[in-house]
Amino acid sequence: MKQKLGLCCALIHDPDLLILDEPTTGVDPLSRRQFWGLIAGIRRSRPGMSVLVATAYMEEAARFDWLAAMNGGRVLASDTPEDLLHSTGADSLEAAFIRLLPEEKRRDYRAVEIPPRPAEDGDTAIEARDLTMRFGEFTAVDHVNLRVPRGEIFGFLGSNGCGKTTTMKMLTGLLPPSEGRAWLFGHEVDPHDLATRCRVGYMSQFFSLYTELTVRQNLELHARLFHVPATEVSGRVDEMVERFDLAAVIDSLPGRLPLGHRQSLSLAVAMIHKPEMLILDEPTSGVDPVARDAFWRMLVELSRRDGVTIFISTHFMNEAERCDRISLMHAGRVLVTDTPANIVQQRGAETLEEAFVAHLEEASGEGEATRGKQRRSIRLTRRQAMSNPRAGGACSIPGA
Repeated sequence: MKQKLGLCCALIHDPDLLILDEPTTGVDPLSRRQFWGLIAGIRRSRPGMSVLVATAYMEEAARFDWLAAMNGGRVLASDTPEDLLHSTGADSLEAAFIRLLPEEKRRDYRAVEIPPRPAEDGDTAIEARDLTMRFGEFTAVDHVNLRVPRGEIFGFLGSNGCGKTTTMKMLTGLLPPSEGRAWLFGHEVDPHDLATRCRVGYMSQFFSLYTELTVRQNLELHARLFHVPATEVSGRVDEMVERFDLAAVIDSLPGRLPLGHRQSLSLAVAMIHKPEMLILDEPTSGVDPVARDAFWRMLVELSRRDGVTIFISTHFMNEAERCDRISLMHAGRVLVTDTPANIVQQRGAETLEEAFVAHLEEASGEGEATRGKQRRSIRLTRRQAMSNPRAGGACSIPGA
């Protein structure tokens, strides 16, 4: 709704040029489709209006008629999506963007690989039974049941405002449930049980570190807050700096860092006390593809090498596909929990995004007529873009 309000304000004076700066960052796939359906309708009524868009979502970029890939303040290439794919020999825009980067930027790049998960040892890291949260008469989380084995990468997906963050706060003890129970490592969640809470690292949806402290000072402070022995603090900080590649910015203030570095710092702070579980609330929203992949390589290493349980929410479907299992949530309820491949197969969809949207539409009562209208709107947008490039949208892909 905030995006729709922002769009209305931008259009109130009937502009000839509409500039949208990452308008769908942190927005779920169904809401993104609805947003671009609105844009398609506006373009049909005003074919002479040009639209300039910045986005971190490659599936959005693929819909536009002309793209400009940027890095370090420079345009690396500009062309149609099809021609960018052809000129780079890539099979996706994300891969094309990486191939367009300067040599020094892509030299150390490695694609994210997910090794098979070791056989379960039977231990449960997270368990929730009928977990419920009410605010007055409003039910934000409605009898959620989950079980996450130790060491699993578990994805938590859902529509905006469906209760994901509230659920995470209940699991960490930051918010007491109205009903139901939750356990971490077999211990019932208790905000006063500091021993169990110290086994968990939490990274909130928005940057929440101290901007007046340097990177080093933030790490040292959180090490002490989590009762890391004084004799070990310096070594622990050095370990996090090396592991998360923060040496070059160690004496910088977080507010002056690129978003990718801020996310790495947030993860380092969450890991400073060597927790056995990480709960991450949309940690890569607004982050460019290279920084997202670097972040995910860290998560995979933590899961597969160190046995850390990863509980992560995301709106990027390629990230959700990397998870061992995922849950889809809507209006406070978990709709389905399974592997990404099984969810796609059981829904008869071609992609995880299609399966996700189908589940949300079904849960919200939207019928086939609505889905058909949205598909027609998307197809019409693509046809308009191909036939009228001057009046179409341009996408500036954020750089690393």
